[in-house]
Amino acid sequence: MARRLLDVCIAVEDLEAAVQRFSSALGVEAVALPPEHYAYPGLRGARFFIGDSAISLVASDTADSPIGRFLETRGEGINHVSFQVDDVERTMEDLKGLGIAFASQEPLPYSDGRVVFAHPRSFHGVQVAFVETEAE
Repeated sequence: MARRLLDVCIAVEDLEAAVQRFSSALGVEAVALPPEHYAYPGLRGARFFIGDSAISLVASDTADSPIGRFLETRGEGINHVSFQVDDVERTMEDLKGLGIAFASQEPLPYSDGRVVFAHPRSFHGVQVAFVETEAE
């Protein structure tokens, strides 16, 4: 199943202000994540690598993206937690057998591989992403 925690993703309204705050507080420089990094259009972000994991900040340029809707209904905060898996389809199959619901029926492509998001109701209010990366 999960190989490791990849990142904790935080939805933010003002990406530049959030990057400044986290960079100052963590003492780590951010790596910019361009829109093509994301499975959904209209997103942009930054990532802080800390050991084998990361904290990602993501903002939306549109109100109708998943992050835009999250910010509208919940405000800024943790959007999801991502775990790396070896085989995202196998993970989906195994988890569906446990009653886990997913936001999409198929994994979504993004710049580093493929990702599928489990519905928050399946994980006690936390959206969990399962990520199969193309290369380590």
